[in-house]
Amino acid sequence: MFDQKYLDTYLGGLTAERTTEEVDFYIKAAKLKQSDEILDLACGHGRHSIELAKRGFVHVTASDYSEVFISKAIKDAKDAGVKISFIQEDMKKLPYKDKFNAVLLLFTAFGYFDDETNKDVLKQIQNSLKPDGRFLIDVVSGEAVIRRFEREGVPDRKTGLPLIARQVEMSGHITDESEWFDKEEQVLHSHREWLDEGKKKEYDYYLHVYTMQQYEQMLTGAGFIVDSTWGDTNGNPFSSVDDSSRTIILARKK
Repeated sequence: MFDQKYLDTYLGGLTAERTTEEVDFYIKAAKLKQSDEILDLACGHGRHSIELAKRGFVHVTASDYSEVFISKAIKDAKDAGVKISFIQEDMKKLPYKDKFNAVLLLFTAFGYFDDETNKDVLKQIQNSLKPDGRFLIDVVSGEAVIRRFEREGVPDRKTGLPLIARQVEMSGHITDESEWFDKEEQVLHSHREWLDEGKKKEYDYYLHVYTMQQYEQMLTGAGFIVDSTWGDTNGNPFSSVDDSSRTIILARKK
């Protein structure tokens, strides 16, 4: 999924202003210091790590599984005049031990595997941190996904699952988006398709969403202490009943 087709639909919405505002929050939330060794895990095309480097954070490592994303990140960092260690690697096989002061996992870069693998990723992140190191995770709120499908979902005759279908403009493309949600498995299936110079493009992805309580349990089980939580990158408190759009957690390695 995370290839050029994804960039074709998402880049237009990822403005410099949005990145600046998000990084303002992440620096404060993760209590980042310019002397910190930082890992931007599943960094995508590097927009957050590049912004951190612009602000004087000189010990930034950024990794992603997608060769397309890493290639773009290297080019964008060069264009921005900053130096970052970009690595193509699998987050399921992290090679680090007590290396980083902080690990950042942002923009819903978690939940793409089965339960046990997702939990193992958290353990590997814990292993990568120095004692008392900080882990900041920012993902879509599972509670918000559940509420949205309760309000807007229409039973799909083929799958029996609630379906939300819409047409949106993404990076200049009119995109048909269909989403199904399996509440029992807590899995969100999204399908997007559009025309590019008369040719049909499409992709699917499956995301395992979790509630705040489930995240806290998984983090505790992986050897973390939950320090703080928020419901968006404006710094508002998380609420399981109101419209918190994000699940953002700062945890510390025991």
